[in-house]
Amino acid sequence: MKRTDRTSRFIINRRKLLKLSGAALVASQLPEAYAGSPQGQTLNHSPAGASPLASEAPTHYAPQLTTLYSSNIDCNGVAVTADGKNTFLAFPRFGGQQAEYSVARLDKHGKVTPFPDNEWNRRGNGSDPRHSFVAVNAIHIFGDDTLWVVDQGSVGGHTPAPGAQKVVQLDSHTGKVLQVLRFSSTILPKGAQLNDLRIHGRYIFFTDSGLGGIVIYDQQTRTALRRLSQQPIMSNDDKHPLRGSGGHLLRNAKGELPISHSNQIEVDPSGTWLYFAPLVGPLRKVRVRDLLDTHLDDDALAKQVTITFPIPSTNGTAMDSKGNLFVSDAESNSVIVIDPHGQRETLVTDPRLISPDALFIDPQRNLYIPCGQVQYTAGMNHGETGFHLPFYTFKMKLPTQLKNIPLGTAMV
Repeated sequence: MKRTDRTSRFIINRRKLLKLSGAALVASQLPEAYAGSPQGQTLNHSPAGASPLASEAPTHYAPQLTTLYSSNIDCNGVAVTADGKNTFLAFPRFGGQQAEYSVARLDKHGKVTPFPDNEWNRRGNGSDPRHSFVAVNAIHIFGDDTLWVVDQGSVGGHTPAPGAQKVVQLDSHTGKVLQVLRFSSTILPKGAQLNDLRIHGRYIFFTDSGLGGIVIYDQQTRTALRRLSQQPIMSNDDKHPLRGSGGHLLRNAKGELPISHSNQIEVDPSGTWLYFAPLVGPLRKVRVRDLLDTHLDDDALAKQVTITFPIPSTNGTAMDSKGNLFVSDAESNSVIVIDPHGQRETLVTDPRLISPDALFIDPQRNLYIPCGQVQYTAGMNHGETGFHLPFYTFKMKLPTQLKNIPLGTAMV
């Protein structure tokens, strides 16, 4: 593990968090009777005294949450078409987990099939890493209703093969590959890892969680720009350590605290501000026009970044059409909402929301919450794996008002 000059710290991002698990989980879908169990069972609990995180599964649940999907293999991403007819799931590769697919379509009966096909989901076995999924970290659907897939291109911290790190745009109905984006070493230097993306107008914005940075791709000119590369503002600090349920500090087997780089990313509905954060707060923002201003070098641009407000340790965010930020709160098994002025309210709390991951809002005002259980991976749980099975992906209908905060719908 690459060390930093900070005492008892090691570098981490969402993909590396998942890789640190040493669990050897069976790659099969949960039996129907077991999948419906709200409590499930515990796999390989930490021994007494090893960590307060691996506790007995609680029994009080939020009624507004419905189970979209459950399995003994982790799902860390979900995306849904505008008409609600096509739902997609993303399956990471970490530790002993070897899900059959990287990207799958979920039908109304709960069955998953590879998307767009088996060739793209071969996961090795002689497959061409340029034209197959290697390590999918994010999926998303925006206003054009196509499916975007971010593939980091390597497993276990290895350097991706040439062309393996890529972004794939797919027709969400037919599975046709519309385009594949790859970037030069100037845009993605060694160690860079595309993490997540948002689209506004002609621009696609990515976070780099490997080194810290923002990548902007202009769809009109087909050119890319790398900004804020490895600037201190792109990483967490000693004041904001990564925490899990109950606010417990997450540490590896050596007792080291993780350092994370730019991970979460959102663009406000007007396209004025780009928001970003590592896996912990505080949330930062920078004007899009400043990001695009090449007369500003990275040092000057970093001075234009504003600290907005604190957020808890989080694995995923979403923004609605009113500019409200939805934050998966890993510290309190919750999802919170923060309005543009910083007012915050808790949307839902449930003990099954263990390390809630990438959030997604559809046009029917449904919020989707995959729960990756990052806090129970060995690398975050003092060297011991303590997953609570099954892994859940939840769905809930959004109210139009959350106390004093009017809620919007999906941004298009």
